[in-house]
Amino acid sequence: MQRGSETATATADAERRLGRFRLRELIGRDGDARLYRALDANGQAVALWTMPLARLCADAAALERFRGVATAAARLSHPAIPAVLASGEHAGTAFVATVPADGPTLADLLADGALSLDDGLATLDRVLGALDAAHRAGVVHGALRVESVRSSGGAAMITGFGRTALTAVQASRSDDLAAAGRLVERLLSGHADRPAVASLLETLRDRDAFPDAASLRLAVTGLSGKPLPVSAVTPKRARRWPLWFGGLTLAAGLVAGAVLMDRPAMLPPPSPPQSSPPSATRATAAAEEIVPSFPPSPAPMPEAPITPERPPVEVVAQALRSIPCGLVTVEETGGRLLVTGTAAGERAEAAVREAVEAAAGGWEHGFDLTTADARLCAPLTGIAAALDANRGLAEPLTAALATAAAAPMEESGPQLHAGDPLILEIRGPARPVRIQADYFTIDGTVIHLLPNPSDSGTALEAGETRRLGDRADGGRYWTIGPPYGAELLLVIATSESLFPTPRPEQEAAADYLDALMEALATLPDDAPAALAVARFITTGP
Repeated sequence: MQRGSETATATADAERRLGRFRLRELIGRDGDARLYRALDANGQAVALWTMPLARLCADAAALERFRGVATAAARLSHPAIPAVLASGEHAGTAFVATVPADGPTLADLLADGALSLDDGLATLDRVLGALDAAHRAGVVHGALRVESVRSSGGAAMITGFGRTALTAVQASRSDDLAAAGRLVERLLSGHADRPAVASLLETLRDRDAFPDAASLRLAVTGLSGKPLPVSAVTPKRARRWPLWFGGLTLAAGLVAGAVLMDRPAMLPPPSPPQSSPPSATRATAAAEEIVPSFPPSPAPMPEAPITPERPPVEVVAQALRSIPCGLVTVEETGGRLLVTGTAAGERAEAAVREAVEAAAGGWEHGFDLTTADARLCAPLTGIAAALDANRGLAEPLTAALATAAAAPMEESGPQLHAGDPLILEIRGPARPVRIQADYFTIDGTVIHLLPNPSDSGTALEAGETRRLGDRADGGRYWTIGPPYGAELLLVIATSESLFPTPRPEQEAAADYLDALMEALATLPDDAPAALAVARFITTGP
């Protein structure tokens, strides 16, 4: 950001854009879907699948299917599935953005020769585990093949779940299982000289031998002689429940166990032998050879449907306000919760997602989050008490962008672009205050907007509005320039000025934060509580 009479120098952005994303290069296609390497507003790399919205809207149900599948895919949590970062519609295009997966494709690796048995088994273990997790969450892949698996062994990643939301509306679990069987054949056919491998490959010819990805994974893992951990073969819920629910479940299980242990053991009467069809006999024999360490499991008891009670939206909002490194809101829209805002750093973003998962109960929910530089967590944490004090007021301190060209908060692209003026409107609370207005840039600098060398008047009467940065007023003004990204505006209101003499107009953020924390800590005990308002401002070329 530039100040005074300086103007920003920026070349026209020749890159294609989709909202907050800059499209770098086209790297894949699937019908009308396109896969791009892209950058988000913070310059972070993403894999971006796009589809003309008109193609989805041609089918009345297709758009809703896209939204539903994209939301379900965003809830997937598995180390072999790149996380879905965002999805939606913008300027006539539907999109899904995911974390990019690096490394050669499995097709590239196989072109250089077959994988070793250990590497092939480790790859299949990871891929089938990811497929099982996706299926339990209600998500199918629809195009599982060697080209959609990156790297191998314990580092293998399945790409393409973002594409699934846009294109694979007719795919089913059966399609995924058939594709998984072909993948097993491709990776293990070079080791068919081993009897156990040959037996498994023979069993795969019966499409009904393995009813789900978990059972196929169990058979594959048995080839290594290493049993799966219990967590890998026990069905899991797609949604994490609040901790109190798990505690009740555990307590009930202990009581039931105590009752059963008090009873004498009873053996069931012997059952007469039964014949099995040839295909079942072949599958059973193969399974016994492959996984001799696993006894037959009893048929699972059908679960009664559980409909968790939806907590009030305010409960979720309160959980989000407890995260100091994020400015995030939640609202109900279309019968589900939408969480939007900005988190300072990846840890803060993870904390936001975990807080929603824990507090949302029976709500279906989605996220539209921007991740800012983690360094911006420090100023938010330092004024957390002042932010809370301001939220509790009927007439709080407010600060809003007044730049005519500013995009609204809900826009997915930058709010301010190169050369735009930074104009603010600050309204005081229902008591007289002194104002300190600071702008934290993405490069670790803070610019003091008020007081500044042209304006040392920081007093605001109760409810008074103050405009900053308007050139028409003849005072100090600022324009947007590089570097770009999510930057932070912080306005603090106290009964007396925080600093006896104004700070330098521009200084290192770390130095200023030390002085700011000391100034807040030394406010008189009988003084009214400090108030603060903060907001992220996204800038771009």
